[in-house]
Amino acid sequence: MAQKKKMGIKVPTKNEIFKKYGNMLSIPSQETKPILWLPSRFLALNHQFGGGIPFAKILEIIGEQSSGKSLMAYDFAYCAQQLGGFVIWVDAEQSWDNDWAEKQGIDLEKVIVLNSTKIEEISDTLADLAIYYRSQYTHNEPILVVVDSVAAIDCADNIDAKMVDGKSEMGGRAKALYKMLRIRQELFTKLGITQIYINQMRTALNVGFGKDNTTSTGGAGLKFYASIRCLFYSGRSVTKKIKGKERKIGKLVTIRMDKNKVAPPKETLSKCPVYFNAKYHEVGFDRYYLFDEVLIEEGVIEKSSGGVYKYKGKSIARGEEKFLDAIRDDDKLRRTLIRKSQVNTISQTQEKLEELEEKKINLYPVSDNIEYESQLEAEDSDEDEEEYDEE
Repeated sequence: MAQKKKMGIKVPTKNEIFKKYGNMLSIPSQETKPILWLPSRFLALNHQFGGGIPFAKILEIIGEQSSGKSLMAYDFAYCAQQLGGFVIWVDAEQSWDNDWAEKQGIDLEKVIVLNSTKIEEISDTLADLAIYYRSQYTHNEPILVVVDSVAAIDCADNIDAKMVDGKSEMGGRAKALYKMLRIRQELFTKLGITQIYINQMRTALNVGFGKDNTTSTGGAGLKFYASIRCLFYSGRSVTKKIKGKERKIGKLVTIRMDKNKVAPPKETLSKCPVYFNAKYHEVGFDRYYLFDEVLIEEGVIEKSSGGVYKYKGKSIARGEEKFLDAIRDDDKLRRTLIRKSQVNTISQTQEKLEELEEKKINLYPVSDNIEYESQLEAEDSDEDEEEYDEE
C-alpha cells in the first residue's frame, strides 16, 4: 500500500494574512481613534461611570418603580442633543409625553419615537434608522437609542399568540432580545450608536441565604452585552414646605454599580436627590450632589475636621450645603474645579468633537454597501440561545 505523501505547512506572511482577513483584524498599538463619552449632567454619576457612556456602548439601567430610571435616560438624551446629536426613543411602554419631555430639556425636533413592542420589529427599524441618521450626522455627533423598557417588549410569536392557545414559549423574549443584540451590535458599533436599556428590578426566587436576589427581565443576554449596568434603589420622599403644607417634590435614590467594563469600580452613590415635581423644583437629578466627595477623592480640594472646604489653601465654604451653593453660584470656581477633577462634561466632549471636525475625521462613515440581517424575515433558530432564557 502506497504511503500518503506528507505536505509541509506553509507559513503565511503578514501581508497575506491582512489581505485575506484585513476587514476583521486591527492592531491596537497603531490605532489613534479617540474615545468619546456621552456625559450626563450629574457630575458624580459621570465620575462613577468613568466619563458617562462610551460612544457605541450599552448602558442598562435597572431600578425599582419611581426611582428615576427614565429621568436618567432623559438626561443623557438632553446631553446628546446639546452635542448636536439625535435621539431614537423606543416607547414600548406607550408612556412618551411631549410636554414631559420638554420639561427635561428635550428638543422635539431632534428625537423620533418608535411605538412597538415586538423585538423583531424594533430590531429592524432601529437598524434602518441608525443607518439613516448616521448618514445625516457626519461630524461624530452622538446618536442615542433608548429602549423604554425591556419589560414591555416581547417576541412576535408571544405577542401574536392568543392567550387561550397557550402558544407563548417560555424564554421566547430572552432569545429574541439576545438575537437582536447579537446581530445589531456590530452594526451599531460601526455607526457609533450609543444605547440605553431601561429595565425593571425583580426579586429572584430560590436564592441562597446571603446572596443577592436582585434580577431583571429579558434573560441574561443583555447582562453580557451591556458595558455598564447600574441599579437604582428608591428611598424616602423629598418634601418641601409650600405655603404651610409639605409637598412631595422628589425622592432619594441610591445608585449602585453592578458592572463596568470601561472604568475602575467606584463607590455607590447614596441618597441622591431626584426631583419629579416641575412646579416646585427643576426636574431631574441634583447635578452637583456628592461632587464635593469626588473633588476630595481626586485630591482637588481639602476638607478640614471643622468642615471647611479649601482649594489651594484658600477657604471656600464651611459645610457641604454652603460649598455646593458656592459651586452653583460661582461660574469661574465651578469650571475650575470641574477641570481639575477631570470629570467629563458636555463642554469637554464638545471640544473633542470640534477637534475631530477641524481634522476632518469622521469616525463613523456610512458606506453604500452596508448590509445587515433582517430579524423579522430570519427563520427561527434554536442555536445555543437556550442559555439566555428568562430567569
